[in-house]
Amino acid sequence: MKQAARRIAMAILFGLASSAAFAQTQLRIGLGDDPDAMDPTLSRFYTTRIVFAALCDKLFDIDEEGGIVPQLGLTHETAADGKAVTIKLRPGVKFHDGEPFDAQAAKYSLERHMNMKGSFRKPELAAVDTVEVVDPLTVKLNLKQPFSPLLAQLTDRAGMMVSPKAAEAAGDKFSLKPVCAGPYKFVERVPQDRIVVERFPDYWNKDHVFIDK
Repeated sequence: MKQAARRIAMAILFGLASSAAFAQTQLRIGLGDDPDAMDPTLSRFYTTRIVFAALCDKLFDIDEEGGIVPQLGLTHETAADGKAVTIKLRPGVKFHDGEPFDAQAAKYSLERHMNMKGSFRKPELAAVDTVEVVDPLTVKLNLKQPFSPLLAQLTDRAGMMVSPKAAEAAGDKFSLKPVCAGPYKFVERVPQDRIVVERFPDYWNKDHVFIDK
């Protein structure tokens, strides 16, 4: 299912990349179900995960061969005893509200997933004891015990980063206007009808995004 979601996301993000004639494009896709909460911490539905592929970049991603590849996290190093994972972050990334993505933002997002009431990410990050800021672009996840699936968890909603400023301001209303660091930013949602996103001009990988809305 994860590979299916990736194929759909690739269609959304890069499907028209083969022709420059498709500049200034709009793409409409249909989903089998109405997505649930548009908050990566609270979301449960598979269809919501598909929408998040456009809105919310993760620390890591999965390539077509099933390998773990960089996204907002550039590198990872696991301690010899398996009880810590250090992640170097991509520089120059901005959230949709213009706030910078850095180690403090990564710590905030991970701790939000771990501690927020109603979080469906809590079990996925249960092995994480604390999140430590090493420097502005490095975070260290201290584990309760070695947990080899951790990086795989960070390729899904547990690895999605949200703007701390926007999340704090919105509180429990964050899902009404999610602010992440993906290629598209949220415009509007009409339940049971449509979700509209538009290309984020300051996306770190904007040269590989070819659909406007």
